[in-house]
Amino acid sequence: MKNILQNNTIQEMIRTLSNMYRLGWDERNGGNVSIVLDEKEISEYIDINDKSRIIDVNFDASPLIGKLFLVTGTGKYFKNVEYAAEVNLGIIKILPGGKTANVVWGFSDGGRPTSELPAHLMSHIERLRIDSSHRVIMHTHPTSTLAMTLVHSLEERAFTRTIWKVMTECIVVFPEGIGVLPWMVCGNEEIGRATAEKLKEY
Repeated sequence: MKNILQNNTIQEMIRTLSNMYRLGWDERNGGNVSIVLDEKEISEYIDINDKSRIIDVNFDASPLIGKLFLVTGTGKYFKNVEYAAEVNLGIIKILPGGKTANVVWGFSDGGRPTSELPAHLMSHIERLRIDSSHRVIMHTHPTSTLAMTLVHSLEERAFTRTIWKVMTECIVVFPEGIGVLPWMVCGNEEIGRATAEKLKEY
C-alpha cells in the first residue's frame, strides 16, 4: 500500500493545522478539526476495515455508518502534527449501530479522537443533509474574532454586519451571515446539538 503521509488530504491537514498554530488560533491543545474522507481514495493507503481498535463515539452517529473521518486527537497540540502526524491525527470509521468506530490509522500512542467528536459528528450529519459535498468541520480560535465576542453584541445580524464592514471580502465568503451561539461548556452533548442545529442555517 502507499504511504498515507503522502496522501493529499493528510498533507493539507498537516499544513493547515501547522498554520493555525503559527497564527495563534489554536493555543496549547485548543481547537479540533475533522474531515470526511473518500473511501475509495483512502483505501489505497490503509485497511479501512481494520477492527483491531474499536472506540465509543458517545453519540448515535447512525446517519454516518460506514463513513471515514480524519480527526485531530484529544489533548494533542497542533504544533506537533507536522512532526508526528500518526500520533496526533487518526482516521476512524463509523461502525454498524452508529455508536462505535474503529481506529483504522493513527493515534499510535493509544490516543483518542478530540473530546468534541460528538459535536463534530452531529455537525457533519446536519451539513451532509444540506450539502452532499460537505467535508470539513473546523473549531478554532481566531484572535480578532474571539476578542470581538467580548466587546460586541452577540446578536447575529449586528455581528455579521460589523465583520462585513471590517473586511468587505467576507460578504463573498459567507453571504448568509454568521451564526452565533451563547457561551457553553465545551466537550459535551449540549454544545454539539446547539452547533449542529445552527449549522442547518449557516
